[in-house]
Amino acid sequence: MTSTESEPAPVLYERRGPIGILTLNRPETLNAMNAGMVDALCTIVKELDVDPDGKVLVLTAAGKGFCSGMDVADMGTDATARRSPVVWPRPRPDRQAPTVFREANIPIIAAINGVAAGAGMSLALGADIRIMSDQARFYPIFLKRGLMPDMGLSFTLTKLVGSQKALELIWNADPIDPQECLRLGLVNKIVPHDKLMDTAMETAERLASGPSMAIALAKRSVYRAESGTLESELEFGSFSQQRLMGSQDFAEGYRSFIEKRPPRFKGE
Repeated sequence: MTSTESEPAPVLYERRGPIGILTLNRPETLNAMNAGMVDALCTIVKELDVDPDGKVLVLTAAGKGFCSGMDVADMGTDATARRSPVVWPRPRPDRQAPTVFREANIPIIAAINGVAAGAGMSLALGADIRIMSDQARFYPIFLKRGLMPDMGLSFTLTKLVGSQKALELIWNADPIDPQECLRLGLVNKIVPHDKLMDTAMETAERLASGPSMAIALAKRSVYRAESGTLESELEFGSFSQQRLMGSQDFAEGYRSFIEKRPPRFKGE
């Protein structure tokens, strides 16, 4: 991303082979989201997703915080204030990060390095896999600001913990420490802070070396199941499996089994 001397890029992006690493880059605000950050984040995810050499995205943040939510400077302070188009009124769902994450074929891994508050928690819960530093926490702070959860948090949180627990967490609006996040299933694992990126990259490398077409269809199938029926999933599974059985990765997987060696997938 480009920047000026007075205005650093809101996100940093690098490629390590098939893995993209996107770093939220407003540490002076604990990476509060503004219009530029959201637009850049969504653009990068969409571009990596259509790159035939792109396999996985790791999302993390600079400084002490993961994301402190929406930047109040973008929100206005009263009903007559001019609103950022990214904040109020809300943009179409296809321009919000959790939707972009969900619709991407590639896995999205959140490496949560610090507090994820408000919409920052929404952003983290939109990822497919969440790895949390032992120095991080989630903070559904919305009600303490006179607001309700947004950016999909009511949906993702309810899917993870059920409606009763989701309401308790939202209404209490208290920080959730790493161990409780793990117990509730809000994160996949907790690691020492200095091991966070190493662990996230190990996970990303494992996925990047896998059969990317099968990984994409498995992701699609799991998310379809949240609102679908058994019958629709049986139909989707049969269609997808037939497609995969004609792929070169399936042929390689079969050969490697016969030859008793690790498979070498190419994503074809």
